Amino acid sequence: MSTNGTIVYTRPNTGVDWYEVTPEFVTYVLANFINTGLRTREVAVESEDGLTQTLEYTFPSQDAKIAWTTDETVQSMLNARDNYNLDNDIDMVRTEDES
Repeated sequence: MSTNGTIVYTRPNTGVDWYEVTPEFVTYVLANFINTGLRTREVAVESEDGLTQTLEYTFPSQDAKIAWTTDETVQSMLNARDNYNLDNDIDMVRTEDES
């Protein structure tokens, strides 16, 4: 059973930067999740007005999702992202469905 998720970020204005992961984190995710098939889709799209960013992702199995949620490097990034968003008034709404 796969998990398809969507995260919608909304910022107060375009003068507030989106949270950006480090190049090291991108390399880590590629090596440990994307290239291994544990995270099979990740697409980010910004709205025309620049105020929302939508991230879509897929985990092909429950085990893959658990690997993501229990990974210390991933959790560190998620905590940094959440703190940045709180400090900069960026709202985040996540939805997931299983298929």
